[in-house]
Amino acid sequence: MIIKASQRSGARNLANHLANTQDNDHVTLHEIRGLAGQSLNAALLEIDAVSKGTQCQQPLFSVSFNPPQDADVKQGQFDAAFAKLEQKLGLTDQPRVVVFHEKEGRRHCHVVWSRIDVDNMRAINMSHFKNKCTEISRELYLDNGWAMPQGLQNKAERDAFQLANSEWQKLKRHGIDPKEIKSLIQKAWQSSDNSERFKQALKDSGLFLARGDKRGFVVIDHTEKVYSLSRHGGIKAKELKTRLGSPDDLPSIALTNVRIRNIYTKEMLGKVNSLKNQHKAQMRPYEDQKAALIKKQRQERREQQEQHNLKRKATMQTVRSRFRKGVMGFFDKVTGKAERLRLIGRKELNAVKAEHAESRHKMIFEHNRERAELQKQMRQNKERQLEERRQLAKTIQQIRAEQRAEQKHDKLRQGFEDSTLDKGQDKPKQDKDGQAINRARKNRRERDLD
Repeated sequence: MIIKASQRSGARNLANHLANTQDNDHVTLHEIRGLAGQSLNAALLEIDAVSKGTQCQQPLFSVSFNPPQDADVKQGQFDAAFAKLEQKLGLTDQPRVVVFHEKEGRRHCHVVWSRIDVDNMRAINMSHFKNKCTEISRELYLDNGWAMPQGLQNKAERDAFQLANSEWQKLKRHGIDPKEIKSLIQKAWQSSDNSERFKQALKDSGLFLARGDKRGFVVIDHTEKVYSLSRHGGIKAKELKTRLGSPDDLPSIALTNVRIRNIYTKEMLGKVNSLKNQHKAQMRPYEDQKAALIKKQRQERREQQEQHNLKRKATMQTVRSRFRKGVMGFFDKVTGKAERLRLIGRKELNAVKAEHAESRHKMIFEHNRERAELQKQMRQNKERQLEERRQLAKTIQQIRAEQRAEQKHDKLRQGFEDSTLDKGQDKPKQDKDGQAINRARKNRRERDLD
């Protein structure tokens, strides 16, 4: 599984992010270890409070574990991954919080460890933790027999598309899908082999290449929103320089915006917005179906949890009822019968716990399968809509090119007719204001109208 880790502060913001049910279908607080707080927010704030006794500025070690898309990963496999990381980074027995997220048919896990060693009141040093996490990721893929991604096999083939969560959320708030921007840039990049072809391919997708103020190469969409080409396109800076040369040869952002306004007139923007509204209407049934499915799944999980609680309580009651009280209970303790009953009861409770874990896992797997099927339909529809938007952008470029060609042709024709008129008639004596020439041209236009 892919492991991503970071040292950070901001316990409250992290708790809000991990508890976010708007962007995630299901959020499950699986474990709180070594902390008095029994809620996600309280536990992380407790870690932050303990760190105040030290000079540590980043007391939280936040790690995400992302298994392959179709892998049936059980809790024991996640626990083994946690143990590997703890041993490698010196976090064994450190307080931690485990949260599971399910989104778009995929299940992944977030674990937050405390870096503070309370015995010595010092922060645990996390040297080279990213390299160590990469090593653990490779080991987990090999141990579980999963197909290893190319980026893990060869660092040079790793996807350069890395956006901070704040950047991602900012784009989503503006109604922009970062994955769509990446897809458009990647398609243009793959279909071109030089700067001119790349610029034309971007234009056909409604994007324009420009020189950024700080980031070198940038692309701008028809709303004049600026994107870093390397960050949003997942293209390495070295590859950009090799194929595109120096960004100094490109127009500035301000000049590119002027050109965009000339192309995307009020009429053209109306066509773009009309298609956008049409696509929103097409996606609405899918969104309604998604909301209904998530609501149904959450209800099923609540009902299952209630059934598990009832069975666990009934089993505990049965185990307790076997222990006699009074003199006979004392006799059972002396003879060892009470200890045998305790071991039998513990075995029964563990069996119930394992049964519940298995049934819970089956339900989670089935729910993710249902959600993945719906997500597949939504993704296919979005890909079709993306192609329609690309075709519209290409059509707008063609219309604008035809208009420019027509304007150029009209200008040439006007110049030719003016020169013909001047040659075919005696040129009147011109005054200093050129009034005679203007009168001659006016007479010619009137004859043409007649």
